[in-house]
Formats: sequence, C-alpha cells, structure tokens
Amino acid sequence: MAGWISVILLLQGCTVYYKSPITLEQAAEQQLPVKVHFRDDETVKFRYILQEDGFFYGTTRKSGEWSKTLLDAQSVENTFGKNKSASTWVTIGVIGVPVVFLVIFIADAVATASLLDASF
Repeated sequence: MAGWISVILLLQGCTVYYKSPITLEQAAEQQLPVKVHFRDDETVKFRYILQEDGFFYGTTRKSGEWSKTLLDAQSVENTFGKNKSASTWVTIGVIGVPVVFLVIFIADAVATASLLDASF
C-alpha cells in the first residue's frame, strides 16, 4: 500500500509548460496551471488565472486555503500554460520507466536466486 501511495505522489510532481507564451486572457480562459514571468526576473507558478472586473488574479493553494494575488498586467513579461500531454509523458518517462526496470531487475534477481537454491 505504501508503494502505491508513493508512486501516486511522485506522479503528481512533473509539470511541463508550453514554450510559446500566451496572454493573460488566454490563461484565464484555459483555467490551467500557469507559470508567469515578471519583468523583474521573478517567476511564479499559479494554479490558474482568474479575470474579475477587468483585473487578473493568480490563484494558489497553501495549507488548504485558496488565495488570490493581483497581477499587474504591465509587470507581466510572459505567461506559459501547462502542457498536459508533455507532462504526462515526462512523468511516465521519469517515474514509470525506472520503476519498470526496477521491477524487472528484482524479478531477475529472485529468479536467479531460485535457480541457485534448486538442488539437482
């Protein structure tokens, strides 16, 4: 059970963003995780972007509480949306492939040990 929980937690960690930037309006429409680069070289990741009354807010979740951060559109340099398919493939590649090789290695070691213990 602990192994499955560990795998599930690891699978949630990989996020890949598109290389081409999108506008804040597009980010608000998509309601996907975004990475925002500001003009002062600061980068912040948000769960999604909200547009209310002509203002944009980046939403985050800390300790179970949702918070909104007002975004100054003039200070935002680029906004990159999450690439769901690439994130899935990277997760499979980074987590899944080593796990498969580990299982194969363990199975081979068990089979080899069984052959060594067999009496002829």
